Amino acid sequence: MKCRKCKTELPEDARFCLKCGAKQDVSKKPKARGNGQGSVYQRPNKTWIAVRTVGYRAGEDGQLRRITRSKSGFRTKKEALDYLPKIEDRQAKKSITFRALYDAWYPTHRAGKSTMNCYQAAFRFFQPLWYLKLQDIDIDDLQECVDDCPKGKRTRQNMKAVCGLLYKYAIPRGQAQLNLGHYLIVGEGETGSKDALPLEALERLRELSGTVAGADYIVAQCYLGFRPTELLALDVEDYNPQERAFCGGAKTEAGRNRIVTVSPKIQPIIDALIEGKSSGAIFCGESGNRMSIKSYRNMFYAALEAAGIENPITEQDGIKRRKYTPHSCRHTFATLMKDVAAPTTDKLKLIGHTSDAQLRYYQETDFESLRQITDRL
Repeated sequence: MKCRKCKTELPEDARFCLKCGAKQDVSKKPKARGNGQGSVYQRPNKTWIAVRTVGYRAGEDGQLRRITRSKSGFRTKKEALDYLPKIEDRQAKKSITFRALYDAWYPTHRAGKSTMNCYQAAFRFFQPLWYLKLQDIDIDDLQECVDDCPKGKRTRQNMKAVCGLLYKYAIPRGQAQLNLGHYLIVGEGETGSKDALPLEALERLRELSGTVAGADYIVAQCYLGFRPTELLALDVEDYNPQERAFCGGAKTEAGRNRIVTVSPKIQPIIDALIEGKSSGAIFCGESGNRMSIKSYRNMFYAALEAAGIENPITEQDGIKRRKYTPHSCRHTFATLMKDVAAPTTDKLKLIGHTSDAQLRYYQETDFESLRQITDRL
């Protein structure tokens, strides 16, 4: 045999080269951990640290940055290696979606078939929140779903019940801290003018559009009527520039479910947001990536404060509620439509009540009927 490095002739059973000293048997390599499984390092003080990449975020320059979690102080390498899977579990608990929580809870709950069917039916009305992280959902997101439910009081009571059970399941597992289901209000299920932004506040935000970060987003939402999650889900492909209309809204089994024409009052805002884009999110963060509901909520509150719009906070049993939230924009849209004389069916098409949630393609929609409403807002 020859040395694998310097090619010198060696005995068949040689483990090292007598000339260059290279090790000959390199077939037995230590088993490497796969990508994403983490690493361990020894510190100068001889203790070990376990580090794992749990996600990525976009920096201000648009480049992806790793998000890592670590645990230090292990006496041996083995202790650090054994802890690596626990880092993943801890992050998974924090990033679980509302739908994943329901799927984990459902098999564990003991109740009659009729009761479970009622819970299953009620959970469908939380569909706008299904794929949001549990930690990003607040009481107003949940309440909006209850308010929009077109069914009777009993269904809304089931929504409150199943929500409470989900949080009761999540709290001891470290996935939530408070049972938000306890604070849901079972009302009449109508989207009305409660907590709508005052018209003078809306006008103030319009004046500051382009000056105060997020003011243009808030004004646009007030004139489009989309839920916050629906607004943030809008892509450039969802906008029809010829008809000046969006095809968007809550996800259903049939797809995106309604047409919303653009009011002339926000057309310059929409044009500016879409200019130069061929794809991607319309309402995005500074990095150009899709904005999370949590980031949008923070921007909303900061914009109102910068505009000098009073937004008092009330607190009950650890739950903080603001008078105006991103959902107030949807209520503002409903309030603006009250003064427009138009068929109720056309108004329902624009606001997208679940009682009228049917897929409407561009070619099947009477744009002019809808535009007569949005042009007069």
